[in-house]
Amino acid sequence: MAHRRRFGRENTVRRGARRENPAQRATRIFRHFVFLMIGALLSVPYIVVFVWATQVSAFDPASGVVAFAVLVLLLVVPALLSATRALERTAVAELLGVQLAAPVNGMAGGRRWRGAAWYVVHLISGALTIVTVAFAIPIIITVALLTLAGDLETVTEVTAVVVPSADTTTAVLWSLGLGLGLTIFNILAGIALPHWAQIMLGPTSAERAALAAQQAEAEARRNQLARELHDSVGHALTVTTLQATAAHDMLDRDRDAAARAMQAVADTGRAALAELDHVIGILRSESESEGEGGGAGEGSGGSTGSTGDDGGSRPVGPAETLEDLPGFLDRLDEQGLQITRRYDEAVLASVPAGASGPAFKVLQEGLTNALKYARPQDAELSIGLDETWLRIELANPVDATAAARPSGGRGLEGMRERARLAGGTTQVGMDDGGWKLRAGFPLTDSRQEEE
Repeated sequence: MAHRRRFGRENTVRRGARRENPAQRATRIFRHFVFLMIGALLSVPYIVVFVWATQVSAFDPASGVVAFAVLVLLLVVPALLSATRALERTAVAELLGVQLAAPVNGMAGGRRWRGAAWYVVHLISGALTIVTVAFAIPIIITVALLTLAGDLETVTEVTAVVVPSADTTTAVLWSLGLGLGLTIFNILAGIALPHWAQIMLGPTSAERAALAAQQAEAEARRNQLARELHDSVGHALTVTTLQATAAHDMLDRDRDAAARAMQAVADTGRAALAELDHVIGILRSESESEGEGGGAGEGSGGSTGSTGDDGGSRPVGPAETLEDLPGFLDRLDEQGLQITRRYDEAVLASVPAGASGPAFKVLQEGLTNALKYARPQDAELSIGLDETWLRIELANPVDATAAARPSGGRGLEGMRERARLAGGTTQVGMDDGGWKLRAGFPLTDSRQEEE
């Protein structure tokens, strides 16, 4: 998928390039030329050393070997430096307009050699640019103008420098052919540089796979945090709205009941703030671990700090599990939802965290929906446990208006996704005139993410 997205972006860039106006095209060509000239400047010392080594070899072959060894050393050492690769990546991005994916940690070996190959390509393309600009193009222009002017004697002298020991016609043809060929090759090489940069400086297939895995992990983490926020904030807003409405209706008739409703609003708000602080703590722990080079997606809820009112760092609280269910049900009872409980509280503590956490979140969503839609406001909750599965059933009556509501929504989809990530199943819908939620979670499934 990442591979297709990359090619999609490249195709978008190409389509954008075809729509560029003349000024933009001229700017792009100029930037490419500047990149080639940088390579030309970098290649000058190597050309000088190459000429020196060649002259030394003509007089003393043994010394020539040493001279060429020095040339190779001067070429290899800078080419393998990570700083050189970083500078080349910057130049490619700024001058060739190629945006390269960030390097993947722990995969530097192949990257170093591909970066060295790109450095050599940059030097060669720069050297070709020098030859083209300083020799090929001037020879083509000179021969063409002198031929048109009829000065064949000067043409012969010029082309004899390029192709000695040949007649005038052959020398002219070879001079023009070599000049044009070198110029065309240099232009084509300049056009191909962005593509070569993608191959030599961009991610390999293994790095693309690692990047895709990191992106998938980050996406899964974002989805998890979205579910956390929906569960906590959505539940709090539902309860707050219902209790505030009830307090408003009872304010003149029963001030004590109105006060209890407003107290429920305050308690729910405090609980929601605590859960929101937990999610923010997860976000901060991930951000700090990435800043310290810990890698994407390695932050874990409950492991590091969360920003408090004092701007400091405090421990992130643990995620809620089925052990917190009785207290949650008590609060719902106070808010008007009468729940018939069919489970053994001692069993709740024995449920593994990999099933207990997702089960609580699924029940939290289901019970919040029951508080919102149940008519009359009562529900039946059954929790059973065998050797391999945790089974949950929640049922509540609904009126015709609630029964007609669609079965979609982020909450129901979040329940299905939580169960799926834990290796379990959910079934939600109308059954025997009421709304029923059935969910099952394996007790030994290791696919559930740590909360």
